[in-house]
Parts: sequence; structure tokens; C-alpha cells
Amino acid sequence: MTVITLTIFIAYAGLMVLSLILDPKRKKIRSRVKGSILYMLLFSTFKMLFAIAIVIAVILASSTNLSRAVGFSGFLFSPQSIGFGVIAAIGFVVIYVLWQAFISRFSKGTQSEESASGIIDMLPRRWLPLIIVFVAISLEAGLLEEIFFRGIMQSHAADLLMASWAAVASGILFGFAHFYQGVSGIVGTSILGVWLGVAFAVTGNILVPILGHFLGDFTCMMLGAKAIMLQKNDTIHN
Repeated sequence: MTVITLTIFIAYAGLMVLSLILDPKRKKIRSRVKGSILYMLLFSTFKMLFAIAIVIAVILASSTNLSRAVGFSGFLFSPQSIGFGVIAAIGFVVIYVLWQAFISRFSKGTQSEESASGIIDMLPRRWLPLIIVFVAISLEAGLLEEIFFRGIMQSHAADLLMASWAAVASGILFGFAHFYQGVSGIVGTSILGVWLGVAFAVTGNILVPILGHFLGDFTCMMLGAKAIMLQKNDTIHN
């Protein structure tokens, strides 16, 4: 096991520990920050930057090419890459919708639903602030999570495994990083992670999963926006 491989797993373990200790959806933490969506955004950004920074620091201290080690050696901004990113986003949304339909049919009162309820409590009650929050969440997830899980993890795993297995491995680890969503959340997020990993493996362009994740997340949140607003208004009136 190389130093960089070990560092990646240490960074991943650190990310998980931070999630356990400071997760803003925990009741104890939520009461201290008064259900602040800003805290949640800052927390998510901090833990991903923490993980990425640890790995990049070790890469810079070694002879490894930085752009290749973080998945940017094949970065290309072009109409074709944008088109692939949109296709990745469409697949992301289809997978998400199908998975939500599946779990809503076969599960009741899951931890994922409790987690979603906690997040909804933090969201704004007006449309414009809500959309701004959705953009911020999608941008943070699409950029930082893809750099770490696809750019760093999958790129490095591809040096050790077949490209397809590297996509599966990064997708599963991506899913477990969302353990706070419960078992159904881990499985669903793992499937989405594998999909984004395949998009990266096929195109070799980190921009594709970044766009797919950003647009997919934002679209999925907007699909549920009306239900969120109705739920929050019902809470006010009750």
C-alpha cells in the first residue's frame, strides 16, 4: 500500500469521524446552531476540503503529478463535455426518482425520512432563498465530492484495479459517506456514485461527473421543492 493510498483512506476516515461528531442534523448540534442551513453548508464544505487538503498535501510532498492524482489531467471544457455532463445528470435524476419510488413502496418510517425531515426544518420558507440554498448545496456536492471521490479516490484506485471496479469502489465509499441517510440512503447514494464513476471512467473528464452531480442534485431538489414548501407552510399553520 502506497503512502498516497494510505493517506486517502485516512482522509476518508477523518471525513466520516467529522460527520459523526459535528453532523448538523444531530439534535444536540442542531439545537446549538438553531437549525442553521448555513452551518450545514459550511460543515459540509469544511469536511470535504479537509479530506481533499490532506491528500493534496501528501501528493505535493511526493513526486506524483498533482493534476493526474486529483483527476484533472483529462479536464476539458467543451460543448461535448457539457453534453456528457447533461446526460450524466439525466441518468442521475432517473436513478434517484426510481430509487425513491422503490423505497417509498417497500419501506416505512426509515432513518432516511427522519434525516430528510431534519433538513427540511432548516430550509428557508420563501422560494428565492430556497433556490439559492439548493444551488449552494448542489455546487458544494458537485464540485468537492466529485474531486474527492471520483478525482482522487477513483483515479488512484484505477491504478490498482480495473477502471470498472474503481468506479464501483468509489461509488460504494461515496454511499457509505452518506451513512446518516440510513441504509436506503447508503444504497441509493452508492448507485448514484457508481453511475457518476462510470461517467468519469468512460469520458476521462472530471467535468462530466461534476456537472452531472451538480445538475442532478439541483434538479432532484427542485422536483421536491413544492412538497417542501407545502410541508413548511403546514407546519407554520399548525
